[in-house]
Amino acid sequence: MQGLQAVGTTNQQPKTDAGHRTDIQGLRAVAVVLVVVFHLWPDALRGGYVGVDVFFVLSGFLITTHLLREVERTGSVSLAGFWARRARRLLPASLTVLVVTTCGIWLVAPAGAIGRFLGEVMTSAVYIENLALAGSSVDYLAVDAAPSPVQHFWSLSAEEQFYLVWPVLILGAVVLSRRLRSTHLCPAESSKPQYRRAVGVALVLVVAVSLAWSAIYTVRDPAPAYFLATTRAWEFGAGGLLAVASPVFAGRLTRRSIGGVRGIRGVRSAVAWAGLAAIGLAAVAYGPSTPFPGWAAALPVLGTLAVIGTAEPTGRFAPTRMLALGPVQRIGDLSYGIYLWHWPLIVLLPLGLGRALSWVDALAVAVASAALAAATERWIENPIRRGVLSARRPRYTLVVVAAAMAVVVILPLSTLGMAAERLTAEQEKIEALVDANPECLGAAAVDSGDCARVTAVSAVIPDPSLAAASPEHCITDIRSAELKVCSYGVPADRASRRVALVGDSHAEQWLPAFAEIASQRDWALVVLAKSSCPFGPDQRFSKDMSAEVLAVMNESCADWNEQALDWLDQHPEVSVMFTAARARNAVVADETDADWQGTASRQYRERWAELAPTIERVVVLRDTPRMNDDYLSCVAGSGEGAAELCAVDVSEAVDRDPAVEAASDSPDSRAAVIDLTNYFCPDGSCRPVIGGVLAYRDTHHISWVYANTLVPFLSEEIDALIP
Repeated sequence: MQGLQAVGTTNQQPKTDAGHRTDIQGLRAVAVVLVVVFHLWPDALRGGYVGVDVFFVLSGFLITTHLLREVERTGSVSLAGFWARRARRLLPASLTVLVVTTCGIWLVAPAGAIGRFLGEVMTSAVYIENLALAGSSVDYLAVDAAPSPVQHFWSLSAEEQFYLVWPVLILGAVVLSRRLRSTHLCPAESSKPQYRRAVGVALVLVVAVSLAWSAIYTVRDPAPAYFLATTRAWEFGAGGLLAVASPVFAGRLTRRSIGGVRGIRGVRSAVAWAGLAAIGLAAVAYGPSTPFPGWAAALPVLGTLAVIGTAEPTGRFAPTRMLALGPVQRIGDLSYGIYLWHWPLIVLLPLGLGRALSWVDALAVAVASAALAAATERWIENPIRRGVLSARRPRYTLVVVAAAMAVVVILPLSTLGMAAERLTAEQEKIEALVDANPECLGAAAVDSGDCARVTAVSAVIPDPSLAAASPEHCITDIRSAELKVCSYGVPADRASRRVALVGDSHAEQWLPAFAEIASQRDWALVVLAKSSCPFGPDQRFSKDMSAEVLAVMNESCADWNEQALDWLDQHPEVSVMFTAARARNAVVADETDADWQGTASRQYRERWAELAPTIERVVVLRDTPRMNDDYLSCVAGSGEGAAELCAVDVSEAVDRDPAVEAASDSPDSRAAVIDLTNYFCPDGSCRPVIGGVLAYRDTHHISWVYANTLVPFLSEEIDALIP
């Protein structure tokens, strides 16, 4: 990141250009400290993520300044030369971190995470990690996935995308200004102010459009908006506008100083302190619930502009002295490397240690990040930036860099097959253990009187990375209306009965158990499932979603419901429908009902009434209890005591279930309920670990392994309803 790049230090008089500026180095140090502290101690600095926005503004200012200097010096911009310089400066360190991280993934990452982690290494190597994260952020089932060790490359990706576009934009504005002069559409003025004016107009347009889009899209769809370069471009543009205006500021400051206007130093110092205060206020006052970037990003952006724009104010009370301190400047020098190294350590070290990071570990990570950054600077960055590549033509540098990027992509790509094999082997090992039916494994521990505790095995299975890695999976995305139809069990022409599992992801979570039951009973099982879309109520309501996202989700859910109903009507051989839904997903309440649960219950009954009479049974599975948000960290830190120490009281874990109420109150004799709550909450305590098995893959979906251990008990309930 140019905003993270070291430019050196000096004790020269204040400058408004991008020369050796102690204030810029100091801002780099402030920014990277904010980010690292936020990542290591998120509760201590909940808005520390604004450090990234400080880097973005610095990048816009520095790069625009350098490009304008090139125009002044040569009359144009060498695109190949610019990209070659950026590549020599930034890619050696980033590609080194990616290679080392790939090795670390193979050393310590669990089998269920290796494939995903390697995929993100590849997207990071080609600098599209922000696009990949924006895509996965709208995947309902991927939202709770553990972060990868290269997730922080999203900001580097946004910045590299900026580097691709920005010089083209500057060059285009310069060329356009010349053509306008040549056609006499503009006054005959000197070329320097004319091209600066053209660049300024272009940047104003970028800032205006991007800021408006950022404000709109952050409200409309905040998850992907956070990662996209289009919602961040205005931050780079704001720094660029300051670079365009810097000569004007410099002239005014010089004239006022020569004129002996007293107090100018004090004003500049006050503005600089106000800028630092704005950055600090954002870091302290903001948090995960702050809509970001949008308008909220204006506070750290304006704060950064204030510090840069005051041009290293001198004076007794100016912040320049603080920012120019040796340790601060050194952290600024190393900020790029610190940013690169700190996150892989934060993610991979707990995996290697087998526990969460302690505060001592966190301090060690901070120190190690700085040490690795210093080593990378000395033995990788500086030799390459100042070595043989610097003397070669830009095209040569670009070819070498492209080849290096290809190698870093091929390295994880070539091992994806091995990752898949390891995952399959782990799945088969777990399946074999479940098939052996140990007396105290999983749900059996609840049913057996000989299992006083539910820690029947020495280690919890599966590890969290495998909890969602079910061999069986069939569900439509939250925004799609596609009707996926998946078949399990035996072929329909040989089946003793054909049944359907229909509903949202809380129905689909039972698929591993139903697939096994179908095979045992010679049933043909079909699965129709869509994320966050029950078979019945199709108009969700949520304060956590924007109106636009809800509209898309509800429209697709209504469409999917109609398709599912039509499919069931067209397949009269289906005689039993099993269904389930997340009980706490609120729907738009009807004024004729007492509450939204009453509306949902009525809509379930109305939907079931539309089913063909060939469906003999409609069986509702009561929704599974939910865990606390920190259940995984609790399990990781509690060892064999996790079952009791991380448990949730049944009154908090079990929600009122509108689907169960609908079945219980339905005049339709086909409706029935299966309630397995006791196998999650024995003795009124709902446990994340039962019989040595991790029962949940996230806070409200059960793991495929625990679902498999429930097969004999679910079968008993089915026997009571279906002869």
